[in-house]
Amino acid sequence: MLHFRFGLALFVSLFAAQFARPEAAAPIAGPLVASDNPHYFKDANGTVLILTGSQTWNTLQDWGSDGSPQALDFNAFIHFLAAHGQNFTLLWRAEMPKFCSLPATASLPPDLTVSPQPWLRTGPGKATDGGLKFDLTKFDPSYFDRLRTRTQALNNAGIYAGVYLFTGEFLNLFRCASDGYPFTGSNNINGIDDGYTGGPKGTASITMTAPNAITRFQDAYVDKVIDTLNDLPNVLWIVSEEAPNNTQWWNDHEISHTRTYESGKRYQHPIGYAALIHSPDETVYNSNADWAAPAGRISPTTSCGSGKPACKVNINDSDHSYWEMWKETPQQNRNYTWENLLNGSQVLFMDPYLVEYPREKRNLCVSPTNGICSGPDPRYDNLRDNLGYTLKYSRKVNLALVTPHGSLSSTGYCLAQTPSVGAEYLVYAPSGGAFTMDLSAMPASRMLAVEWFNPTTGATIVKDPIRAGSSTQSFAPPFSGDAVLYLVDAAGHAASGRK
Repeated sequence: MLHFRFGLALFVSLFAAQFARPEAAAPIAGPLVASDNPHYFKDANGTVLILTGSQTWNTLQDWGSDGSPQALDFNAFIHFLAAHGQNFTLLWRAEMPKFCSLPATASLPPDLTVSPQPWLRTGPGKATDGGLKFDLTKFDPSYFDRLRTRTQALNNAGIYAGVYLFTGEFLNLFRCASDGYPFTGSNNINGIDDGYTGGPKGTASITMTAPNAITRFQDAYVDKVIDTLNDLPNVLWIVSEEAPNNTQWWNDHEISHTRTYESGKRYQHPIGYAALIHSPDETVYNSNADWAAPAGRISPTTSCGSGKPACKVNINDSDHSYWEMWKETPQQNRNYTWENLLNGSQVLFMDPYLVEYPREKRNLCVSPTNGICSGPDPRYDNLRDNLGYTLKYSRKVNLALVTPHGSLSSTGYCLAQTPSVGAEYLVYAPSGGAFTMDLSAMPASRMLAVEWFNPTTGATIVKDPIRAGSSTQSFAPPFSGDAVLYLVDAAGHAASGRK
């Protein structure tokens, strides 16, 4: 069956309307579930979709240097995501009330204070950061109210929220003797102690190999997060990211615990597992997570392993897969985004947004106060826009049927479905220039609509249709730099049937 959408004039007008302004997104109706195409989830309406967007560290908790956390305008952040046409972000959690020596500056790296935290600070006695000690049996309503309010605001804007349950990176890199970490004995009144005595690393609360007193409190916290958010349809869970390699038991435990606890509730949300430090991506692919954020810069065309489900939805996160991307050119940054899309993956950009990071000019944001700025660095705007462009092109193709077919293009990057009627091809040329395509799936009697997209400018050029049938059809972009080409049966792409 064909989905009859095109005809050249209609094709041009639809595209112009689509790219003229950000789409108004409707609230999300139900949680994501696995689709028949293992590369992607589908929504409550059965629509197969990709997830792509910007994330930043302080979207849930307030951060600030010199002991002064700065409030984030979360509504402005939602508008920022929508203005760039994105549909996914992460809500981070820093687990220490203070984390130390963020390498944002070349010298004298700042310590940053973080609030709120999940537990009430009741005392008696002071924790190492100067605040009252935590009572791990009492949750702080302000933390969970904020978590729910912000997740719900994203849902109302049609944006999916990946919710970090923990964040192993901070425990692994930014601990210090005055960080006030709730699971260190000197910082709580409950006798819970991870044994930390000082230094930048303190990971005993996530490196256990069997349930213990700490996991009981961690599991209770996870239960509280699930109770707070379970009825919101836009949620995806993620256990941690950049945790050390010896946290595999703990990550697997929290995946299992999350799935079991949520199984009897209204919704069951996808559970994610992000790359571990110094561990191959097979670790996350062999897990029982539903989606993975691997370490490889360009994700493979299949993300399958020994876990259940066997194949993961792959959401490539530049935070750990594209370190020092700020040192590369805008075209190289766009290559990362489009090459992952054409390999059947999805992309999250670790956007520094309002966190000042002048070292190596990573983020020269506007008017910083206590390490937090009043406006983002515009140097990343083209990349931010390209995330939205990939989302819009993903909506043009039939994601239920397209799969990576790199061999069909001399560029090596092609998503396609190739029936004899209704074929379509989305192609990326990372450096631009001439390339060839194998279009022999359909006979020469059929015509293909031709559309070029310029990722540098956001401009679209529609050319006259061409005949299918050639195994070595030549193409040359009508502009310099990297290029996107979309070809589709002029009668419309196939909406069902064999890939």
